[in-house]
Amino acid sequence: MPATATLVLSGSTLTPGTLPLVPLQEQKADVRIAVIPSGGRTFALGHRLQMETGLNDARWSTSVIVDGYTGDQESSTGRVAFVNGFVLSYSTDRDVSIEITVSGTVPGNVGPSVTLLTVRELDNGGLAVPGSEITISEPVAVPTAQPISETSLATTTVPETPAPPSPTEAGRSLPIAGILAAVAAGMFHRWNQQ
Repeated sequence: MPATATLVLSGSTLTPGTLPLVPLQEQKADVRIAVIPSGGRTFALGHRLQMETGLNDARWSTSVIVDGYTGDQESSTGRVAFVNGFVLSYSTDRDVSIEITVSGTVPGNVGPSVTLLTVRELDNGGLAVPGSEITISEPVAVPTAQPISETSLATTTVPETPAPPSPTEAGRSLPIAGILAAVAAGMFHRWNQQ
């Protein structure tokens, strides 16, 4: 079985760089990992790197750096991405590292922290190589409930509905109608007599 590489985190940057992270906000992590050979090659040809994130709608970009020059570049989407070991495998006299950029949205209900990136080496059978895992997690702000203020209660409007007439107003209209009816009847009676 080929010897496994040693993965060493050599740098990371967050954009935006403020902590804790904000739920539902776009977040990006730029990570550089040095590949330290543990055998005859910098990385076993049949192995591969698996990368995972807890960000939603994740987008990946990877660049292999060999002796300071950019080599293989790849991009993908989804919570999980892979890098073939072939593009990381060089003779041990070469300086090899990988730059990983992952961006996505911080989940809204993630809890106290979110895993921005987990990188691990997988062997020929797809099993994680013991001791090869690197994880970057950051705290997430917990939303607080907003108390109801007196101002918000005062600005609440309720549509007005016309009030029904009060019994006294309705009672006033009856005598007036009766008076008018009596006057009309009297005039009609007088007109018939003439």
